[in-house]
Amino acid sequence: MAIHTVLSGFLRPPDCLACGAADAWPCCSVCLPPEPSGAGPWSLAADPTVTMWALGLYGDRLRAAVLAGKLRGQAAALRALGGRLGSLLLAAGVGADLVTWIAARPARGLPRDHARQVAFGVASALDLPLVKLLAPTTGGDLGRSRADLDHGARADRAAARPPPRVRCRVEGGRVLVVDDVATTGQTLAGAVAALRRAGAREVEAAVLGASGGAFGPPVNRSSSGPRPARRAPP
Repeated sequence: MAIHTVLSGFLRPPDCLACGAADAWPCCSVCLPPEPSGAGPWSLAADPTVTMWALGLYGDRLRAAVLAGKLRGQAAALRALGGRLGSLLLAAGVGADLVTWIAARPARGLPRDHARQVAFGVASALDLPLVKLLAPTTGGDLGRSRADLDHGARADRAAARPPPRVRCRVEGGRVLVVDDVATTGQTLAGAVAALRRAGAREVEAAVLGASGGAFGPPVNRSSSGPRPARRAPP
């Protein structure tokens, strides 16, 4: 066995992040099927004018995989999951000129670039530029501690979280804004509104997982003709 293979196994265990199945990193086909039924589209409950895409409902095995990537510091896992999401968006025919992400302020001096890692994977799969359009604002923040992720405090704190600010004008561009998880959808709605005010012509959102309360009604998209509406996860 090559020495780089051994070292990579220590740095990035090859097991499934959700169930621990051997040699199935980042997720085995049971926890996250290679070709799930689809990533949407749905409307965002916080703003029904916003189209949202997601790998699925943020719960059970998808939640375990995302938390493992975030709390174990496995940026590569988040990029891989973002790549899975981006591949689904490519198959769905999502149109965008660039990808950006919800920027977060450091916590306790440590960077929290989970959304950027996911966006990197999405942008790579779509072969689009990744541009830092959004910057965090001061004020209440959701946080990413295990306590917040495992309990209901995030939903109450989300309402007080100020929307990101846009770093530059977006003259008529089509933007795909990415976050790791949508809990209430308020942050995504605020980011989309800010990008629209900055001149973006079209803005859609994509996340790895979303809570049931973040999903609005399904969206009918038509390119060559009407497509059947997808049912939102329960």
